[in-house]
Amino acid sequence: MPMLQVELIPNLSVIMGVYYQSDDVAKLRRSVTSILLQTYREFELLICDDGSSKAAQELLSELAKADRRIRLIRCGNLIGLPAKLNACLQEAKGIYIARMDDDDYSHVDRFEKQMQFLSENNNVGFVGCNVNLYCAGKIVGKRKLPEYPTVYDFLFVQPYIHPTLIFRREILEMVDGYSENKYCALCEDYDLLLRIYENGYHGANIQEIIFDYSVPTTVKGKRRMSARWNETVTRFRHFRLLHLLPKAWPYVFKPLLVGLMPAQILRMVKKRHDGEYKGDI
Repeated sequence: MPMLQVELIPNLSVIMGVYYQSDDVAKLRRSVTSILLQTYREFELLICDDGSSKAAQELLSELAKADRRIRLIRCGNLIGLPAKLNACLQEAKGIYIARMDDDDYSHVDRFEKQMQFLSENNNVGFVGCNVNLYCAGKIVGKRKLPEYPTVYDFLFVQPYIHPTLIFRREILEMVDGYSENKYCALCEDYDLLLRIYENGYHGANIQEIIFDYSVPTTVKGKRRMSARWNETVTRFRHFRLLHLLPKAWPYVFKPLLVGLMPAQILRMVKKRHDGEYKGDI
């Protein structure tokens, strides 16, 4: 009598939206491999890959062929990150959803520690962690985040690093996933987290560094004024719903003011103590 094939449902689904246009795929390989080597093994890795270079596509196909935990999603018309992440969510089977980006690095015990935290803290909807700041092939600093951020921690800068997060799936479903509205372009994570807080849920950050987060080489990063305008609109909409106005009005316009500020002055604002790189604000 033939044995029945039983499909094992992963406890955790890792979602990545990839738009990797370089022919040098070292960062992409490093990122994906850091997931595959996790000590926590009960996961699937969903990668929505549209618009990437031929070298990147070939690498991802090679990795997927070698490890059946990887599932590639190639619709052919999904360029924006929110659409890619939503496509992954639709295919995800896990009851927890982890984020990852194609230029970052997860320490080998990241999932193990975050999943343990969520199992021990049922009142927390999602969890991130502190990070090393990685730039031009080396660690250039670190970022310590609030352990239990409140809505007030969102005023100056987002108190989470998006690709470090693991969510309870029901939290993402409650807010209908990532917004694909044009005003959320390049600040979809800020919008998502504020909507979660508006619905009465909150997250936490493990006070350990278990992630290396890639930061730009310039003090202002690559953000255009159009992206800063989108964040301004997002801040206004959500700060109003969270009843943070009128006191939070100065923070509504903070992205635009940063964009207009000379780089030298901005660097002084960011530098909380000598030698530590704080990343884009």
